[in-house]
Amino acid sequence: MISILIRNKNEEVALERALLSIKKQNFNVPYEIVIVDDNSSDNSVAIAQKHGCKVVQLDKQFTYGYAINFGVKHCQYEIIVLLSSHNILLSNDFPEKLVSYFSDKNVAAVRCTPITNTKQIEQSLKSNLLITKENYNHKKDWQNLIIANCSAIRKSVASAILFNETIRSNEEKLWSLDVIEKGFVIISNVPCYFFYNKKKSYNAEVCDIIGKYQIDGIKPISVSYYFLNIIKSFPWSIKIAFSNWYTNLKMKTQILIATFKYNKGQYK
Repeated sequence: MISILIRNKNEEVALERALLSIKKQNFNVPYEIVIVDDNSSDNSVAIAQKHGCKVVQLDKQFTYGYAINFGVKHCQYEIIVLLSSHNILLSNDFPEKLVSYFSDKNVAAVRCTPITNTKQIEQSLKSNLLITKENYNHKKDWQNLIIANCSAIRKSVASAILFNETIRSNEEKLWSLDVIEKGFVIISNVPCYFFYNKKKSYNAEVCDIIGKYQIDGIKPISVSYYFLNIIKSFPWSIKIAFSNWYTNLKMKTQILIATFKYNKGQYK
């Protein structure tokens, strides 16, 4: 039995694609789709209702962690798939596989695999990656902790250990660290593949880095590295600009020469 939880705000086009990919799944267990909507002004709610989703409106100001905690309360099944509206599921056996991973009561969460990450795909083909308190390596495993855009969590664990509601991002990473600290297991990079159909923005990138710093306190860059990077970037930027200019000029020159070298077409 599976609940699929999607956080949404004004994502009518992406949401419909995600819902269509869910409908392609072979569900051999009861399931529901719960949409936590943050007061969308587009047709998101109508689209969700058209596909038979349960829509709940966020009852206070949005934060990533609060939206998950709020949504979990409205899910009726023990296995909850956290899904982004920008995701397209690439196989039709997600439900069957995800349910099987939760047969072990110590498993708190399962991370699916994005097709854009070669290392994680290679890992998924070899064996399941089990992350525990004893074997967690921060440098290596940070990227293998669950992601809120396509992972499954156990509701009873998420109800007892809440997602942080104040952190700017990486709330699912912090939750992962909290649950393994309590003795639970996370299974990562399983052979359930998805495509995240959204380019990461500049603001989202910065937000992720700040969120990580809020969690581990490790500075992403030092002051000396920052100023050294500025100094080193001047010749690098000039080189890139010249390279782009030269490549474009070379292409235009070859096209111009071709008009004299080859016979002109006669079709009118």
